[in-house]
Amino acid sequence: MKKISELITIVIPCKNEEKYIGKTLSSISGQLGVDGIRVIVADANSTDRTREIIGECQKKLNKLNIEIIEGGPVSVGRNRGASLVETPYVLFIDADTELIEHDIISQAAFFTASYHLITCKTVSSSTSIKSKVIFRAFNFMRACLMVKPFCTGVFFLTSMDRFVHLGGFDETVTNSEDYLLSKKYRGFEFLIMNRRVTQDDRRFKNMGYFKFLKMLCLNYLNRNDLNHFRKNINYWQ
Repeated sequence: MKKISELITIVIPCKNEEKYIGKTLSSISGQLGVDGIRVIVADANSTDRTREIIGECQKKLNKLNIEIIEGGPVSVGRNRGASLVETPYVLFIDADTELIEHDIISQAAFFTASYHLITCKTVSSSTSIKSKVIFRAFNFMRACLMVKPFCTGVFFLTSMDRFVHLGGFDETVTNSEDYLLSKKYRGFEFLIMNRRVTQDDRRFKNMGYFKFLKMLCLNYLNRNDLNHFRKNINYWQ
């Protein structure tokens, strides 16, 4: 089996993520077997200390080969990062994702021989009961929809062949570009690992819990209508 660094490249879109990006990169560095892995951070002209913190991580996290490129909106940043990938697989993660289980990337690498799209469970890094319930509901819903892939950018590992064939992330939508791409994969190409990553609940708080749940329901009901996803709902603020 190839070394993980020869198999997977990581792409992280970000903008003004000074609170999270250091933790995210450190959690990648803490993974088993990732020595030399390439991590492309697509930064959309951050105006806070994001780039400074990434620079510190470049010096401190010797296991990682971290580079910064110019990003843009989330879909654009992901696609720009992917255009530089030379490995067979690319792992997209959000800038506030923490890989809390040290073998999650090595486990995902093991399954790449059998699947084109691999994800895992997402849990809230917040102590809020509301957040924990919503994340659990999200994981349950994905399990119920296993016949149709449902994956987000929290942890989105795909073969480059299928990613390119499916056209990458849609740069015309304002949210759920990860979900829209994932549902183009066939069910037998898709795996939800029994592993966990954490994500912050800031978007729930920014939008309000009711409004966020309403957005998820409307997105599912309108999943075949691209124009619905092109409306600006201020999801990425």
